[in-house]
Amino acid sequence: MNKTVFGTIVFVALLIVIAFLLKSSKTEPPQFSEPVAAIDTEVDPNAMNFPEPPEGAIVFDMAYHGLGGGEDELRYNSYWGFGGQEKETPFIKALKKNVKNIKLVYNPNYENAQWSAIEMKKDKPVAFYFDLNADGKVSENEKFLPVKEDYSAGRITSEFVTPDFIMNSKEGDKIPFRTLLQVNFYNQSSTPSCMWSPSCVLEGTSTINGEQTKLILFSNGFNGSFSDFGRGAYYLKNDEEKVGRNISRHNLSSIINYNGQFYTMKMEGTHAQDKMVRVLLEKYTGSSGELTVKLAGNEELTSEFTSASIKSTKDQNINFTLSGKQDKLPVSEYKLNSGYVNYSTQDNKWRLNFTEGPEFAINTDETTTIELGKPILAVSAIDESKRYENDTKEQTVYAKGKTILLSRKVTGVAGENYGYFWNNNSNRSESIKPEIKIVDSDGKEVASREMEYG
Repeated sequence: MNKTVFGTIVFVALLIVIAFLLKSSKTEPPQFSEPVAAIDTEVDPNAMNFPEPPEGAIVFDMAYHGLGGGEDELRYNSYWGFGGQEKETPFIKALKKNVKNIKLVYNPNYENAQWSAIEMKKDKPVAFYFDLNADGKVSENEKFLPVKEDYSAGRITSEFVTPDFIMNSKEGDKIPFRTLLQVNFYNQSSTPSCMWSPSCVLEGTSTINGEQTKLILFSNGFNGSFSDFGRGAYYLKNDEEKVGRNISRHNLSSIINYNGQFYTMKMEGTHAQDKMVRVLLEKYTGSSGELTVKLAGNEELTSEFTSASIKSTKDQNINFTLSGKQDKLPVSEYKLNSGYVNYSTQDNKWRLNFTEGPEFAINTDETTTIELGKPILAVSAIDESKRYENDTKEQTVYAKGKTILLSRKVTGVAGENYGYFWNNNSNRSESIKPEIKIVDSDGKEVASREMEYG
């Protein structure tokens, strides 16, 4: 009996030891750090000590506004991708203790928070981790779920939006900011493509000609600046107009046109923590002239700009995005960067776009006509494997079996480069696709195909 009792005691003791060892061997996941506190983005204009505005100036006090990435909500619709040698920062090391299957994402603009991560489950992005306060630790509120998941158009798209955070700029400024990350799969087994977009604007309202008017400033990429002439963008319209996902933006310029009236635009202050931007508009009192376009072809054509991007060659702060309703410009010398032109004969209507237009001058009370057209067609052939290299050269002879990329080049009389051509005869524009034929030395057709845009 003593042996039985002893054996029972040993067996029970052994179970206790095994249970203790099992409990001891189980790894408890590290806990998240303290939540990152929400930032206060409100600034009192009265505390900024702005100088007294000039008499008659229209004043916009610009408030920061974060965008949520909603289906009908304003967004930039511009995306940037960045590549970098993967690096295990303290934030990534801390994240890997909690989350196993992640893909690293890089954005060099976020000082001390350049590396973030997407959590993957079954080849699907389920969460985005971003170091909001750039402290190298992982907080529970630094994990973000998708605000959008789209499985249409032959690809899978997920979007994530951060809350407002303080971005540390390379210059040492602390800037309220918000960002959107778009993750694209072109099929379930592909490597995800990650693209960034700013997701915040500055907004202000004032009265122009008796109407309440809204001004929106868009950031110049990820540097957090909303007041860079020639790089940023703005929206200016009656405040009753609905601001949806897509709105007409113009290049930020020190002279702008609103409803046919030119204004000089001045910026005071800066966008940073506990600071704000004030925008002043004053009526432009300088001289102006008019601009028209003539498109030369094999027959008489009627033509007009529907839009154009124009930059002064004398003052880099002057940048215009002209619409078809505006043909006046302040006196200066300019370069036509790009544009869209509607043109027609008596029976047919077309539309085209171009880049690299000519330089021209606007003189007081004179009309300047830019002549475009007389297009010349050429074909470019390059090694397809080198299409993204800067120094890739065109060739006329290639080894048998080599894959080559053929492109058509259409240049005009002023050196402009043409992109798309559309047929506008119906209510719906239809792109005109060129056909390419390849013939041998005897003129016999080897291959032919309708070329694709893109």
